[in-house]
Amino acid sequence: MKALYLLLPLSMMLTACGSTSDQQVNDEMPSFIDLSSPELRSKAGEYWDVAKRVEPRYPIEAAKKSISGCVELAMLINSQGEAQGYKVISSYPEGVFDNNAAAAVGLWRWKATTENTSNQPVLTYLKMDFMVSPKPTDAEYLAHCSKNKT
Repeated sequence: MKALYLLLPLSMMLTACGSTSDQQVNDEMPSFIDLSSPELRSKAGEYWDVAKRVEPRYPIEAAKKSISGCVELAMLINSQGEAQGYKVISSYPEGVFDNNAAAAVGLWRWKATTENTSNQPVLTYLKMDFMVSPKPTDAEYLAHCSKNKT
């Protein structure tokens, strides 16, 4: 008789669990427009305007040593106009400014343009320069971070 009292609740639980397995869960990534390639990067402005820009903090040790550099990030602007994830594409000097650039871009906000009525998310590219002096003359900095770099 005691076994019956245990089997009844157990069978009810198994039945309940079995019925939920038929439900489909949609874990798809939200659709976005990929504008991260060099030829499409300028098109991000057709979808989103910067509403709030936060300048990155300059690392104290880099400032003390007069180190200039840059960080190139790929990031998703989601439908709420927020940065949703990032990936460092390149940085110079490697690793010096990465965290500060990522922290700043996480605080940026974008406003959908009048053409982007559906708040379409976009994968885009952003470059942040870190300069101690107005025009660094360091040849390595110029090779890695110059505006004319292809």
